[in-house]
Amino acid sequence: MNLKDLGLRKIYYAVSIVILFLLTVSCKQNDPVESSAYISDVYEYVYAPGQHALLAKKTDISNFIGDPAKNSGWLYLGGFGGYVVAGFDHDVQNADGNDFEVYLFPGASPEPAVVFVMADENGDGKPNDKWFELKGSQFNNSKRNYSVTYFKAKSETENITWKDDEGNSGELISTFGSIYSAAWWWTFTASNSITFTGTRLPDAYINDSSNETPHWVVPEGLFEWGYAENNKGTDYNSMRKSNEFDISNAVDSLGNAVQLSSIRFIKVQSAVLQQAGALNEVSSEITGAKDLRR
Repeated sequence: MNLKDLGLRKIYYAVSIVILFLLTVSCKQNDPVESSAYISDVYEYVYAPGQHALLAKKTDISNFIGDPAKNSGWLYLGGFGGYVVAGFDHDVQNADGNDFEVYLFPGASPEPAVVFVMADENGDGKPNDKWFELKGSQFNNSKRNYSVTYFKAKSETENITWKDDEGNSGELISTFGSIYSAAWWWTFTASNSITFTGTRLPDAYINDSSNETPHWVVPEGLFEWGYAENNKGTDYNSMRKSNEFDISNAVDSLGNAVQLSSIRFIKVQSAVLQQAGALNEVSSEITGAKDLRR
């Protein structure tokens, strides 16, 4: 072999190595990213006035993303109307039976939240299409499109007041943790009032005490199925500490059934406007959601 041939062969090998390297990098870049069974994004989180206002942080949305077993806490929604809007990195298919689950705060008594779903109809990967409520067992006893406006207390020694769209009004009374409910106003609510609209469920608790010591309980069978943070529901999975949901229960704003082949986004919203004595307001706490077929 002469020097010319040797030089050409070296150039050939060098070029081959470069081409192989570029092809390898290109393949790695184009490899499909494995999707997650759990929530991948939180788009909006708003806490409604409640006893955990000083604990609730915007950064708590990380507790609703990914595997709850690996998270450090949970997400406080607060009183009626507080909500979180989140999404999966894939479409959750509507198949036979339950399709996804929402994890609840372990050990808590039922503080029911309504779940809404949305398909990515326009394909832009954002929750900007139409919401549909997932019908639950108290659907016929609930008020849809119900609105409550909360008003910030005028001083630290006063209470938060509220007014609804039916002409009712009242104030939030703190029974422990703080003397006045003024401390229940979320730090991240900059305005002096805030309005929430959603589905209002019946009162969750009754005082079944026969003496002066109150005993607040959720009546058996009141919330049978269809709500988040409900460990008395028939849809409650005691092993995973979650409530399971069927996309086939989706209804429109008029209560008519809607056929959805899949969904991408969910909205979980506190749905009870009640103060249950020493328990204070009924406020939901949740820790994530999962596609049941992943």
